[in-house]
Amino acid sequence: MPTAYRQPLPTDVAWSALCRRTPRVFALIATAAVLITALTWEVTSGISRMDTAVLDWMIAHRGEPLTSIATVITDLGSTLSMTILASFTVGVFALRRNLPIATLVAVTSLGAGVLVWVIKRLVGRQRPPEASRLVFEPSLSYPSGHTLGSTVVVGIVALVLIPRLRRHWVRVIATVFAVLFPLAVGLSRIYLGVHWTTDVLAGWIIGLLWLVLCLTAFTRVRRPQSTAITTLPNEAPERR
Repeated sequence: MPTAYRQPLPTDVAWSALCRRTPRVFALIATAAVLITALTWEVTSGISRMDTAVLDWMIAHRGEPLTSIATVITDLGSTLSMTILASFTVGVFALRRNLPIATLVAVTSLGAGVLVWVIKRLVGRQRPPEASRLVFEPSLSYPSGHTLGSTVVVGIVALVLIPRLRRHWVRVIATVFAVLFPLAVGLSRIYLGVHWTTDVLAGWIIGLLWLVLCLTAFTRVRRPQSTAITTLPNEAPERR
């Protein structure tokens, strides 16, 4: 018996529609690029008033259980945690013989790590003073690797998995988590005193820009094929 073809879910339809409107995609990318350029220029010019003001406010409001919560969140958003999440997702799709999606997740996630490594060394920004830090961090500061990594990895995993969830309320909860978690990771890095606010802002923006670029490229490469992002391996249109 032939297997019925599963129609693309709303998430895929919406993204494909956006990608077909090239000017809007370019406008989004251009806006993100301008913001990144402005942030980088400000960072290379010195520590901004916003950086010091936000860090001072965070330090003044430290206490339990906030410190414990921030530590747990920052650990969940670490490079190790994101590597495990991305590797598990890639493995699941590879075992299901859905190599295009496995490749998408792998390339997007690895690219985020490369971006962090390269930009940190190009900018060379130092972290906030050691006296303000609650956890040990030996690397450079800009951009926040935890923030950029969690934005990209959680974002790409959510985009390929959430449309496959059957129940609407589960998809809603997963979507809310995918949005709030990278925000919480970024705020935890400022709270713990290991990043300036501009580091975290750059992590969010660069992460989103990389995510958009990867998804746009993937959608355009896959457009000639009849298989949508949510199509499971070995599925084919029903013969009539």
